[in-house]
Amino acid sequence: MGKQWLWGSLVGLALVLPGTAALVLPDTAALAQAEAPSEAQDAYTQAMGLGYSYADEYDYQTALVNFRRALQQRPGDVYAINAIANMEYYIERDRLAAIQAEVDTLQERLSLAAETKDWVCVTTTVDALIPYAEGLERERLTGYRSQLTGVLDSRTDIEFWSTVCSPDQPLM
Repeated sequence: MGKQWLWGSLVGLALVLPGTAALVLPDTAALAQAEAPSEAQDAYTQAMGLGYSYADEYDYQTALVNFRRALQQRPGDVYAINAIANMEYYIERDRLAAIQAEVDTLQERLSLAAETKDWVCVTTTVDALIPYAEGLERERLTGYRSQLTGVLDSRTDIEFWSTVCSPDQPLM
């Protein structure tokens, strides 16, 4: 304990007293280097800070870029790795939510168009829904689309066509 206090005092004294900068005590160079932050640490800290700031603003793409920069500065860093995983999860979650919102909108339009017998709108809406469907739902929509071709060709209920999907408001 006494030896550590003495070294700490001598190092502190060497830093404070004018003209003592040339004084080099044994093992103090390594101590001074360990205390000075490295450029990599500064870049890491800055990138992590920016990442957290952007994440707080829900800008997950920019946050992800910064967390990846931090990981480049400290490969294998668990905090950067976890932050990257979180951002990737949030980005995927938001992407799926946007797709679900679009599908919900298309399904509402499909219901309304079918109720009003606007077969042109039903057909274009089914065409827009097919890429989102999988498995049996995709087969059902494809079969429904085939039936609609027959309805369109027969011009059934033509007076109701283009009441739901107007040319002024095209499908997304």
